[in-house]
Amino acid sequence: MSASQRLYLLAILAIVPMAAAAWSADLVKIGLALDLILLLAFLIDRQITPPPSTIDARRDMDDRLSIGRDNDVVLTISYKGGIPISCLVKDDSPEGIEKSASLLSVQLEPGQETRAAYRLSPRRRGSYQFGQINLRYRSRLGLFYYERKIQAQAKIKVYSDLKALHDLSIKLSHSSELGELHQRKRGQGTDFASLKEYSSGDDCKAIDWRATARRDRPVIRTYEAEQEQRLLILVDAGRMMVSDLEGLSRFDRALNAALCLALTGLSHNDQVGIGIFADKPLLYLPPKRGKPYMHRILEGTFAVEPRMVEPDYAGILSYFASAQKGRSLMVVLTDLTDPTGSQALLSGLANLAPRHLPFCVTLKDRQVQKFASQDLVAAEKSSAHKGDIINKIYQKAVALDLTSQRELALSVLTRRGCLVLDAAPQELSDRLVEKYIEVKSRGRL
Repeated sequence: MSASQRLYLLAILAIVPMAAAAWSADLVKIGLALDLILLLAFLIDRQITPPPSTIDARRDMDDRLSIGRDNDVVLTISYKGGIPISCLVKDDSPEGIEKSASLLSVQLEPGQETRAAYRLSPRRRGSYQFGQINLRYRSRLGLFYYERKIQAQAKIKVYSDLKALHDLSIKLSHSSELGELHQRKRGQGTDFASLKEYSSGDDCKAIDWRATARRDRPVIRTYEAEQEQRLLILVDAGRMMVSDLEGLSRFDRALNAALCLALTGLSHNDQVGIGIFADKPLLYLPPKRGKPYMHRILEGTFAVEPRMVEPDYAGILSYFASAQKGRSLMVVLTDLTDPTGSQALLSGLANLAPRHLPFCVTLKDRQVQKFASQDLVAAEKSSAHKGDIINKIYQKAVALDLTSQRELALSVLTRRGCLVLDAAPQELSDRLVEKYIEVKSRGRL
């Protein structure tokens, strides 16, 4: 219980006659009367105000939150008092997580439950701690405040974008593309399917000479494209992935896309593995099949964080490649913001090409694109300060240089037989999944 401003004001008014009693003895009686009235009002107010024990509360939310998303938290307040009251609610949510409202105001009705909701928007994965639920309401006459602290300590975990995975899972279960990929395909592949007569446009290398001799006409062998293939997803956790990109770190942007790709691969009955590396391997989950493996991938990647170190791309990629028993689609999610690191990455990816199908996925920075495309002539006309124009010229020069280096590196990778995808953060997951489905449908492995 704590006094209100109204109580303090009335107490001051009651003290004034006592302080002025030196000039008039009658003021003492007036002061005592006011004090007695104030005490009586306080006792009555306490009697007619419902006690804190009539209020209870609980917190309802998902036990796993998604990074970069708005996660709903619902506080349910039950009230058994006899009169309506206005209550302020403050939930001790985890520090370091942005929330939509710090203080919630609710109107409690006798014998009813009232819900108050707010949203948490975490920007980092990890374990977090909730504290107690604090409630505060004013007495009936407004002389004091009652406070109620409800013990509701709880631990929660913030994972990668689980909501995106949930939406993707629903999409995959209803996707016609998934059904098409599970159909038997004739043409390129490694599993023999049947013989057929040669027709214009068929690959001459597929001619079966023994069958041709027996039938006295050209016959070719057709193959069924392998559907249960091996997919290894590698996420760069080096220094280039530490910086923020539109609200999340580059690493978390890449990891969100990697998990969407992993779910898609497991849904297509592929063997899916994941690796995270910096200057050394930080995580390696070997390729396995089956949707339950997704839980292990989520738990394995939960606590991995990027580091301010320079990756040894050639050595790291060689290490992961040698751990694969057969040909794999090796997807490397990284960035090309540094000339030195880009050259090392190009070399490492090029070494994969003979045995595996390398796929380089990079994050496009739309801020750099914006600087590179800005109109300096229009800026000069609209700006009154020469210094602003010089800054814009410098920004555009740096942005154009970064863009040209990036395009050059990606073109080199393409010429060396590496698949390439350069996408903005919000588009990365969808475009990566689409590219993977395209690789599957074309039998690139």
